[in-house]
Amino acid sequence: MSFVYRVCSRVSASSIAALSVVVLFTPLVAAQAPDAAAHKQWMNDASEAQEDFRFALTDKDQKAATEALGKLEILMAKTGEYWAARKAGDGVKLSKDAHDLAAQAGAAAKAGNMPAATQAFDKMGATCNTCHELHLEKR
Repeated sequence: MSFVYRVCSRVSASSIAALSVVVLFTPLVAAQAPDAAAHKQWMNDASEAQEDFRFALTDKDQKAATEALGKLEILMAKTGEYWAARKAGDGVKLSKDAHDLAAQAGAAAKAGNMPAATQAFDKMGATCNTCHELHLEKR
């Protein structure tokens, strides 16, 4: 019996499966965090989503309001991950707060409670402004 055959015959199927998982997912783990250009695009997208929410309020369009707030919730989650990768704790906290407020506003909009959605949206905007005033991108 050859050496290779003896070694291969001792390798279990679970070992092969585990190795396959490591090989397949290594590129995902090794992927770099988003760069400043991606973050800037998210901020532009967030501005557009905020405008979409304001227009939806004017138009009394509950569906559009809910969609805009859903976009903001996703963008704030991404922003939190961006600042976490850069070890900017204040940015992480403010992003999480903005994310939570966007989720709260979205739930209120979905329920048809536009005054509550607007109140949470306004708080989220103030949180966003606080983050922007820190000029985290210059650190």
